[in-house]
Amino acid sequence: MMTVGSWKVLASHNAFAHRWYVVRRDTVQLPDGTVDDYFLSVRPDVVVVVAVDRSGQMVMVRQYQHGVRERTLEFPAGTFKDEQPEAAALRELEEETGYVPARIEYLGRCFDNASKNTNTVHMILALDCEPSGQQRLDLMERAAGLEVLLMPVAKVAQALDDGDIAAMSSVAAGYRAMRRLLPSK
Repeated sequence: MMTVGSWKVLASHNAFAHRWYVVRRDTVQLPDGTVDDYFLSVRPDVVVVVAVDRSGQMVMVRQYQHGVRERTLEFPAGTFKDEQPEAAALRELEEETGYVPARIEYLGRCFDNASKNTNTVHMILALDCEPSGQQRLDLMERAAGLEVLLMPVAKVAQALDDGDIAAMSSVAAGYRAMRRLLPSK
């Protein structure tokens, strides 16, 4: 019977590297001594911003996501490398939506896919947001037809329950934020 424990990395190198995607091959020794190869998606950290404006509307985005080949309803989000999650949240929220919050709260972290991806997803609640910033969509966001939507908190909660919000990072961030925004029954 194999004991539970960390795997020893014997060798590690990029099996594939492109500016949009990196796959790393780790040769690992398992706790029982078995040696095998394990492939990982090397991904930057992600910040997901659950934003609520001063009137109580949630700031959402809808855009085409090529991985699932659908237009998805999500919270503003993006990747970052050399920033703190809170700074990345402020930047991403303004870039995608033009909204700027009066205050933010760190909701915690989760893993996108702990067995295959190297990144952490950070969840931020942004409160008292105003459209006082400047939306600056990048080429891919423009090509994805990113649109900004304002939705009541209760409608977003229903979209989470109904599966209309299906991106795992938005689902996790949404439910975590709802615990703070909606009174418990």
